[in-house]
Amino acid sequence: MGTSLLLAVTALVTLIAVPASRDLFNAVRERNERDGKQRLVPILIDDECVRRDR
Repeated sequence: MGTSLLLAVTALVTLIAVPASRDLFNAVRERNERDGKQRLVPILIDDECVRRDR
């Protein structure tokens, strides 16, 4: 009886842990993507300045 109880508890913990860890990994990945986009700096290149320097 102890083995079947241990097996049931292990199955329950697995059923809880797998979706929770998946949500955690998705949240971390989304945060990393968002942080990466915030570090980007738009650059405007003025074609007239480039032509005058030549």
